[in-house]
Amino acid sequence: MILDVVPDSVLRAADSEFRKITSLRVNRRVAGVLVGYGVVAFAIMGLSFEPADAAVRDRFLFTTGSAIAPGLALLAAVVLAAVLGAVASGDEYRLGSLGLSALFTPDRNLLFGAKLGVTAAVSLVVTLGLEVLGGAALLLFGRDRVPLTANLLAIFGGVAFAVICWSIIGAALGFLLRTPVQAIAAMIAVAVIEPLVWITARAVGFGGLANILPISATVGAMTNGAYAKGAFIAPTPAAIAVLLIWTGGAAAAAWWFFTRRDL
Repeated sequence: MILDVVPDSVLRAADSEFRKITSLRVNRRVAGVLVGYGVVAFAIMGLSFEPADAAVRDRFLFTTGSAIAPGLALLAAVVLAAVLGAVASGDEYRLGSLGLSALFTPDRNLLFGAKLGVTAAVSLVVTLGLEVLGGAALLLFGRDRVPLTANLLAIFGGVAFAVICWSIIGAALGFLLRTPVQAIAAMIAVAVIEPLVWITARAVGFGGLANILPISATVGAMTNGAYAKGAFIAPTPAAIAVLLIWTGGAAAAAWWFFTRRDL
């Protein structure tokens, strides 16, 4: 019923972008490996979980013990979403196929929206699969020792939100830089340089500057306030807003660039 009210042009554009992503064997394999690894990691955590590890379970990322492997799976979901976005849009320029895409979808606004929307949707579906199956494995192998807490669900929600944002940021950078390699390199540069900015800003008395940067906001959004007392990680409610602003800014810049320059 919902699809009946969606214009055919939108459905065609979305279907085209969906096929571009899912028809590639490497994308299917990476998604399968990610979900499979996550299920195994959560299962191992469930087997080794002890009630005293509750604080560790609720933090996941950047901690010790059996929570490292599930934390890496969740972190990998965000990283791969960003890479998928960069490749999905940047490869169109590298392969010279964007002109052909524009021939079948002449409305650039629609083509741009379909690219970002489908990339985000595919990334989200894979992440939800990882979280649902991983959470089920955690409860199954942890038995009655592993309670399903609101904090754990909030972490899953934060990771899903970060996946959507970074898939859009990655796709936006692909449009802006017109190559997936440079888009991925730009995101790696941000991940490497930003911690240095944190340290420098704190040294000169502007430690709060870290809270408005994208990596800080991403960690804050993913961890549900577990590191809110840290000097460099934005508190979760603010982190969500900051990451949303970065995402909107990247998408707006890419849209302006894409709709006003030659393909």
